[in-house]
Amino acid sequence: MNPEQDLQTEYLRLKAALYDPNTDLQSVPAVLGNIRTLFDGSKWVGVVHIEVDALARIESIYGWQVFDRLLRAVSAVLHEARGEILPLESVLAQSGVCAGRFVVFAPLSAEARPPLEALDRAATGLTGRLADRFGSPEFHSMSPPLSCHVGYAAFTDQPFFRLERLVERAIDEARALGLQSDPQQRSREQAELKRIIREEDIDVVFQPVVNLRTETVLGYEALCRGPRNTAFEKPKVMFACSEGLGASRELDLLCQKRILERARDLPAGEKLFLNALPSSLADPGFRDRLLRELPEGVDLAHEDIVLEITDRDAIGDYEVFGQEVGELRARGFRLAVDDVGTGSSSLHTIAEIRPDYIKIDGSLIRNLGTNLVKQEMLRSLCQVARSIEAAVVAEGIECEEELDAVRRCGIEFGQGFLLARPARELPALRRREVREP
Repeated sequence: MNPEQDLQTEYLRLKAALYDPNTDLQSVPAVLGNIRTLFDGSKWVGVVHIEVDALARIESIYGWQVFDRLLRAVSAVLHEARGEILPLESVLAQSGVCAGRFVVFAPLSAEARPPLEALDRAATGLTGRLADRFGSPEFHSMSPPLSCHVGYAAFTDQPFFRLERLVERAIDEARALGLQSDPQQRSREQAELKRIIREEDIDVVFQPVVNLRTETVLGYEALCRGPRNTAFEKPKVMFACSEGLGASRELDLLCQKRILERARDLPAGEKLFLNALPSSLADPGFRDRLLRELPEGVDLAHEDIVLEITDRDAIGDYEVFGQEVGELRARGFRLAVDDVGTGSSSLHTIAEIRPDYIKIDGSLIRNLGTNLVKQEMLRSLCQVARSIEAAVVAEGIECEEELDAVRRCGIEFGQGFLLARPARELPALRRREVREP
């Protein structure tokens, strides 16, 4: 090997040690120069440390491809947050190439004391965005569920210390805070959730369920949201916190109440798809009080209310549960099984409950046009639906190619951003005006 080849080999080895092409991020030593420039206008630089929890276990279960995809997702969240949650000048890095630890360096201020409130807001905002990303169809069914530790620290330039040591010390401090603050963070989240339940601080948005043949609205799925611009705006985050608090049923019943109050806006004759936990459907208060007499002004028949069964894994005894939901069906309510395709429990639920609607999870719809296996799975589900006289709804339709593939598979109803986004007021279809069949 000649000297030129030796040099090229050494360059590639050094590049591999300092840059991760998977996330398009450099390691901390490679961005020291960028960090130094942050002190040009700031006395203090903040460090936010993000560490994905149980990442090694996730790689051992799902493989390196999923591991890499997860790292890319975190990197994408950080890039999107720059200029919004994070200052535009923030420097992004990984604490080691191909590692599951990410570091953000952000200019703080020229003041004598570091404004840690700004760092706390940034850490909280990133936690919410990462929770939202981890709750997307790509990752939400993973076990153990994805979570992360987010901590922060601040440091100032000190001429008697090497910058490298100051940076590493701040990273260690931020990481330690992230690992230690989980109980405190959970306590704050639980206190906020108690306030949300006590003050009924729940908003409701609607998304149309569309007849794909006639392009008319069959009905609307009602989706609950927590306070805006908080992590609890995402229902998955809100309900995940409620589990630790032991308040899942209480929160779920509150959501049903708020949805039925807003149901006054629904046109007569259109369906209301209402999500409900199995524990709520088994609750006598839900069956005998909340749904027996609808709020005044709600022009909905029981036959127009479709109860979507979520969190199917929580069903302990299918025979008993079948009897409980049988009471609701006898009073006219319709049943749907939600998120079908995300686990074997959905097939068990379909067999035992025999729902009126089977709602296909968006993960099966993604890239449906090019995935022959998914297409065969959907055709089989359509055949099962016909055998029990159930209708099939494809969720998460986001592009024309997916819509065309859904139709080719024989699915009659659809829902997704392509058709209409969730909105507080009843949204019109995005593709074309609704017309009568």
